[in-house]
Amino acid sequence: MKRILIGIALLACLISGYANAATYTFTGNNFTSVNGVYTTAMKITGSVTTSVPIPPNSTEYDISGILTSWSFFDGVQTINNTNGTLNPLWPPAITTDSMGNITQGRLFVLVNPIATEVGQLNSYISLDFGTLALDDREDLVKKDAECLSVVNGFCATHTSPHFGYNDMVGGVWVTSDPPSVPIPAMSQWSLMLLALLLGMVGITRIRRQV
Repeated sequence: MKRILIGIALLACLISGYANAATYTFTGNNFTSVNGVYTTAMKITGSVTTSVPIPPNSTEYDISGILTSWSFFDGVQTINNTNGTLNPLWPPAITTDSMGNITQGRLFVLVNPIATEVGQLNSYISLDFGTLALDDREDLVKKDAECLSVVNGFCATHTSPHFGYNDMVGGVWVTSDPPSVPIPAMSQWSLMLLALLLGMVGITRIRRQV
């Protein structure tokens, strides 16, 4: 019986499905309008990593649930998942083509702690590319911006002497190859075999007690 149980457990592991993480790298265009610490030689660069690839043919897909890490640099400041957060008012919305490449979308990240009251300061990086742009600016960054209005407990508009943006075509996303180490994801058959394994273990214990 022990050999059978071990064999079933090994088979379940062998037929487990695998889902690879994916990294998407962004390179924006140089800012066309700047003020303060920003210059027209600067632009937004960065990347996001997801636990599984973003599905092909997605339309405004909210990737919040699959984001494992992200980081963006605007020439002055770096905002990433360790010192920042996603804007709760405008969650990331991504559109992909039939190959899973990012074609349109929106990503808006802020430095922690985020502003929740008028007058508080915050810094952020906003990427609006394709048809999902919040305004006519494809990329917009602000540093030490003062909150002007609050919506649903979060700052919705800012003003700052330090900003950079461009009103050209949005930047380019490049999808990297999946990493060599896969993240295991149990398949349906694997779950069924594990359930059978647990059932047999339970029956064996009952027989021993009788």
